[in-house]
Amino acid sequence: MLNDLRLAFRSLRRTPGFTAVVVLTLALGIGANTAIFSVVDGVLLTPLPYREPGRLMLVWEKNSMSMVQLKELIPG
Repeated sequence: MLNDLRLAFRSLRRTPGFTAVVVLTLALGIGANTAIFSVVDGVLLTPLPYREPGRLMLVWEKNSMSMVQLKELIPG
């Protein structure tokens, strides 16, 4: 196993362009994975910071005169 790692590092040292592409690809993949997990954790996994989050309601009012829609989140 140690010999395989040495061979891999030697071959990466010989081709710096390919090494840069590999490092950039890994960095982008790890960064994208972290960003998506952070969004999923914040939106889906973390409970809402209210006493009874299941009782929250969304009230929607539409004013026909001005065509403005108002939304308000109120405790139920």
